[in-house]
Amino acid sequence: MSGVVAANPVALAPDAEFADLLDDFLASQLSPRTRESYAGDLVIFLRWIGARGKHPRDAARPDIDRYRNWLAEPVDAQGAPATNGRPRYAPATVARKLSAVRAFYNYLSERRVIPGSPAAGVKGPRVRRDPRGRAISDEQVRRLLATATERGPQEEAIVCLLVLNGLRVSEVCAADIEHLRREVGGHSLVVRGKGGKEVEVALNERTERAVLATVGTRSSGPIFRRQDGRRLRGGSPAPLVPFNRQAIYRLLGGLAEHAGLVGDGDDQVEGVGPHKLRHTFVTMLLDRGVPLVVVQDAARHSSSDTTRLYDRARAQFREHPTHRLDF
Repeated sequence: MSGVVAANPVALAPDAEFADLLDDFLASQLSPRTRESYAGDLVIFLRWIGARGKHPRDAARPDIDRYRNWLAEPVDAQGAPATNGRPRYAPATVARKLSAVRAFYNYLSERRVIPGSPAAGVKGPRVRRDPRGRAISDEQVRRLLATATERGPQEEAIVCLLVLNGLRVSEVCAADIEHLRREVGGHSLVVRGKGGKEVEVALNERTERAVLATVGTRSSGPIFRRQDGRRLRGGSPAPLVPFNRQAIYRLLGGLAEHAGLVGDGDDQVEGVGPHKLRHTFVTMLLDRGVPLVVVQDAARHSSSDTTRLYDRARAQFREHPTHRLDF
């Protein structure tokens, strides 16, 4: 199977034929992230249905309904059902896990392995469609960038790509020197977004300077490299490896702490992660009067509805009609 997944549902297959079907389904996913997400979600489903003594090929609509209810069931701290407990999984997570099951059974149906999908028509929980978290302010962006610049061009470039170019964390991790393109008046970066679609992203001037300083004289390989913390025998440093998602989260957490952004103060936030910076990118463009359709293109949102969610989150307080009542 192409790609590496953290969880392996194939190992839970009840027979060799079904293992091959699972393997083929995961291999058919273009995005490594989708492959990994589906694999983890299918592990949970296969364990659940296996514990009930049923072959997943024989699942019927009531089984999927019961699985949905189990995902959302209130449980205590030990995971046991409890009427006054918290849901086993949040609504958005339940919806995602059902989506994986639905996609797999659609695949089996299309392959004529089963006559129809037992997950067809199963309704997931209502999920509030709001951008996760809040954007940080312009002043907080300046402080974060200043702190990153003090650390070096690589740290500055990573923050710039996230907050001034709106890249997703997976796109930053996958950025290679070969993906840089020289354009008239600057550089662009070819990124592979959701669905495996490749697009050229024009680099902000500050982003461009930081990225080129990070690359230096190198002509190939990942733009961003780090030491993985391990040491080779003899005490020599470990070879440089590309940044992964966890490393970028740790980097941003340290930068935000050092910049004084994290805390309980009025000018502080709970934390700073890649999605918050992407949210900030969209919000800053909208605040500067960039038309929504242009922002949609810059953020590479597949639907304008997604961009409108950010616009509503940005304006819901400042433009609330209550501010017109000036008694």
